[in-house]
Amino acid sequence: MPNRFLSAAVALPVIMVVDDQAANVQVLGQLLTHAEFDVVPVLDGAEALALAEHSPPDLVLLDMRMPGLDGFAVLEGLQAMAQTRHVPVVFLTADHERDSLVRAFSAGAVDYITKPFIAEELLARVRTHLDLKRSRERLARVAEERQRMAEIVSHDLRNHFGNILFSLDMLRESHVDSDANQRARLFDSIRASADAGLLFVTAFLDQQQDASQGVPVAEVDAATLARAALDLIAPQAARKGIALSLVVEDTGLRVLAERAGAGHVLQNLLSNAIKYGPPDGEVMLSVARRGDVAALGVHDRGPGIPPRDRERLFRRFVRLGATPTGGETSTGLGLALAKQRARAMGGDLWYEDRPGGGASFVFELPLA
Repeated sequence: MPNRFLSAAVALPVIMVVDDQAANVQVLGQLLTHAEFDVVPVLDGAEALALAEHSPPDLVLLDMRMPGLDGFAVLEGLQAMAQTRHVPVVFLTADHERDSLVRAFSAGAVDYITKPFIAEELLARVRTHLDLKRSRERLARVAEERQRMAEIVSHDLRNHFGNILFSLDMLRESHVDSDANQRARLFDSIRASADAGLLFVTAFLDQQQDASQGVPVAEVDAATLARAALDLIAPQAARKGIALSLVVEDTGLRVLAERAGAGHVLQNLLSNAIKYGPPDGEVMLSVARRGDVAALGVHDRGPGIPPRDRERLFRRFVRLGATPTGGETSTGLGLALAKQRARAMGGDLWYEDRPGGGASFVFELPLA
């Protein structure tokens, strides 16, 4: 099995030091480098703007009094560029006058340190403003993700409700009354859309609760989880003529899981297998021990996942190249939510090619 845990080097925060006195830049550079910051020394305001435009720093320590472009002109230039508009700027100057301090904050500086400075105080302020910047960026990412998720959720629900309304309108047509087969197909379509929408909303809301409150786990019988998921998904499989089977390779496996959450993961995987599998095909759910974990696998005979899509398989809002075989809809959220839920319970979720063709999704849970 490939290693699913990758490590990456952590980049040091980049501090741009702008001062026309080389001795000042050298002292600050040594202090900040020793404190494990990456320092960009600059002796000229125009050079600072040019460098920041191409490689925005995480924070700028800026001298106020410089020939050519002074500190206020540099600050104005930084705020005029989209890529540096939100970079915190701390004035570092020998000017003690109150009017200069007021002007600095009015211009957009986040702090003001006078020379000669105390090293510990300067480092503390730098770290504080970097922490605040990271917090603002994290909140912005959360807000953006929530907006995108709301758009995806609303789009998906509109699809389900649109299909239900269309089918209901068709049922009102007089010519449908005499066609029992068509009426049955429309009822099946309504039921499928309602089931899919309800499953998605329930899983989404439960995942949001897990993220905010944590996931309490308890001992659960793995085979019992599997049977319950198969029972719930059986009507969807029957509508497409797909046979479901359960293979328990190791009986009596007890896992640590949140029962409802684990059930939703399995239902999502089974629903996808039915959605992308050929009509009148088969889907198997297996329960086995793999070392010190239990592996619940959902296996189909569909097209599988092409190599170009595998690295994006569990990303949010990504729709892959495969097309449902029965005209079903896809949100681009199901697998991402399932993987997040699996990891919240101390497990994992990944994809494997099924021997002989098809896809296998393996839901791993720790043994009790």
